[in-house]
Amino acid sequence: MFSHAPVMINESIDSLMLNKSGAYLDCTFGLGGHSKEILKRLNSDGTLNSIDQDQTVIKYAKKIQDSRFKFQYSKFSEIGELFLNKKFDGILFDLGVSSLQLDDATRGFSFQKNGKLDMRMDQTNKVSALDWINNAKEKEIANIFYYLGEERKSRLFAKRIIEKRKNELIESTEELAEIAFAGKKYGNPKKHPATNIFRAIRIFINNELEEIKKALLASIDLLQDKGRLVVISFHSMEDRIVKNFLKGKLENIEFENSIKIIGKIIKPTQEEINLNPRSRSAVLRVGEKTNA
Repeated sequence: MFSHAPVMINESIDSLMLNKSGAYLDCTFGLGGHSKEILKRLNSDGTLNSIDQDQTVIKYAKKIQDSRFKFQYSKFSEIGELFLNKKFDGILFDLGVSSLQLDDATRGFSFQKNGKLDMRMDQTNKVSALDWINNAKEKEIANIFYYLGEERKSRLFAKRIIEKRKNELIESTEELAEIAFAGKKYGNPKKHPATNIFRAIRIFINNELEEIKKALLASIDLLQDKGRLVVISFHSMEDRIVKNFLKGKLENIEFENSIKIIGKIIKPTQEEINLNPRSRSAVLRVGEKTNA
């Protein structure tokens, strides 16, 4: 039912694995693409822990019968407590939404797949996109669209949502996407006009940016000396947080960072983009723990 090509798989695992007998943590199991590649490269002494906050991936993790592998259902922000007494030689984050989530219309993530609005990565969360879009105040909606979606027409779209829901609930991805059209031209014909608002709602519902910050901070203590941090980001806000973290900065957070930038940013090749268009916006950054 689902197809998923792990983004920059060789570049990410090459950057991550300096020790074939080391301990590694994959913080976004998804359909297991990166985890399986790590296991291929580990020797018999190596270990891999993988986590994911999406319960639907548990069945895919169970298919991996390998004594070196352990899966746990968990959010990014919980890794500090989850692995309190463990150290890793490498930690991998593949941020954003997965193909598993995008391609399943019932999850309500994509305007390209009509389905009931939801967008919860962890479906035990109480508030869905449907709940929020039909109950939030106009100013809050506009602010979320502007600050999390970087949508310059945020106020206009928020106003349209309020007008539409006066008569009926906004229940489907198709109905929400139509609000962004409303017979008006849009600046970038190559980009769907609903792209920014869908991303903004998803980031808000899943508290994604705060989750990333907490996980990055936790990674400082979880990494061994010379351990690698590898992060794949898919939009500017994610990447900005990662870049600033590696420079020792996070908004409103003071911390002493011992993870330093390794090399330059890595982007997918044109060949990979041709094979997997979803990889086109990906950016890979690498850091290394140093106690010096």
